[in-house]
Amino acid sequence: MDQATLPTPLREAVTVTTAGATGVARLVIQGLLDLIDDPAAAADATEFLTARLPGYAPMWHIANAVRSAEPAEALRRIRAELDHAVENTVKAAVTWVGEQGVPVTSAPSSSIVNQILAQLPESLRVGEPAVALAGADAIGPDTVLNIRGTRELAQRLPTLIVTTALKLVPEPVFARLGAPVFEHIPLDGFVGVVLDGELLTPGEVGRRAAELRE
Repeated sequence: MDQATLPTPLREAVTVTTAGATGVARLVIQGLLDLIDDPAAAADATEFLTARLPGYAPMWHIANAVRSAEPAEALRRIRAELDHAVENTVKAAVTWVGEQGVPVTSAPSSSIVNQILAQLPESLRVGEPAVALAGADAIGPDTVLNIRGTRELAQRLPTLIVTTALKLVPEPVFARLGAPVFEHIPLDGFVGVVLDGELLTPGEVGRRAAELRE
């Protein structure tokens, strides 16, 4: 498939550098909905996007939706659940940072983290950081895939992952994900994970990923 023939949201999805994985997922869903009345075109676009976005766990969930019996309904359901999940995660993480009562820093390139930071009082955004936030491009049973620099951050400060269930994938899928800008970090290197608004231990999140089937 020629990138030039893709709907505008899909062209943006493979070129944007500031949207984060959640923002990219929204662009992909909108673009595929624009094609969904042409099953062959939607399938070709999905294959193209999977190859062009090798570090994005949401593509696995989205591709499964496109291959389902009711792809339009499945894509819209993912989008609706994603919007609700992000809102809940932001609220829970803002509460967590407030309970720590100390300045926070973050790994870059997460739209969810940016929303959290925007809701924090200035007293928690300035000064020497004592805790950190990070997004996740993918979470497998034992490992997190995220932007380079996340490992160093998690080793230096107690770091909370803030994300949605759209980032969870089974081990065989996780093993295929990756790109030069990403690094693998042991899941147990984080203090916790806020998933769809629920504060979980790394072990609980890893078990949820392990329960998924390709």
